[in-house]
Amino acid sequence: MNVHLYLNMALTTELKKEIKKDLIERIKSKIERYDFSKKSGNPFIDIVFGKYSNIKSFIHGTATMLGSYYEILARKIAQNNENFVEAKKFVFTGEISDSESVAIKNLAKDLEEKKIGSDYDEEIKTIYKAEIKNVREIRITIDLFLKDKSGKEYYIEMKGPDPNKKEVRAAKEDLLNIVAMKKREIKLDDFDKNTIIIFGVYYNNENGVYNNWKVSPMFEQGIGLLVQEEFWDLLGGKGTYEDLLNVLEEVKKEISPLIEEVMNNKF
Repeated sequence: MNVHLYLNMALTTELKKEIKKDLIERIKSKIERYDFSKKSGNPFIDIVFGKYSNIKSFIHGTATMLGSYYEILARKIAQNNENFVEAKKFVFTGEISDSESVAIKNLAKDLEEKKIGSDYDEEIKTIYKAEIKNVREIRITIDLFLKDKSGKEYYIEMKGPDPNKKEVRAAKEDLLNIVAMKKREIKLDDFDKNTIIIFGVYYNNENGVYNNWKVSPMFEQGIGLLVQEEFWDLLGGKGTYEDLLNVLEEVKKEISPLIEEVMNNKF
């Protein structure tokens, strides 16, 4: 299975301006509301670093604030990609059998305990082999649902580079539940042509290949797991991630002087 990457797009000039404006407004608001004079409460930090002792807390708070923005940004980029006819948060309702549910939980458990390595195609085959008896209806909220012009559907769960273990396990099970639900309408041989399930990581917080002990065993890299460039370039076309970095450089030019001005007044 290969993830389809649209090569003819990246961010438009208008979208870059919109993202830049949005980020600047959000960070400016955080700066205006934050009390930089507040001490950390740790004398080993407060005395040694003086007026800079609370900057770590500010940065952490800003990162948390931006955490909820990544999903908005991802949808916005996909919605501006002419190759997608749908891009939205999506509640998917369908049926799943007891056998399928057991197969999914066992797969997730074995992957989590590193008894097996993630194999995207084999996991889908396992679910297709499970019996369809004693079915029940389930509802799953997917972070990002995409449909391209060919009708292919993308079900994407999105997280930062170091999510907690429960979040990863839940995302894996939700994505495999999607497979079971789609199984009613798609033959196994046609699954890859019609549907793809993805765990998307916004950025890689390590040098080199992404390798997180909670995430990496659960998803096959480059197929079920898209990180940083692969993730953003899927949404907006080749070069999207590079465009985002350039937007951030523009944001930095406006935000850095504000931070310096605030800090210089906090003695």
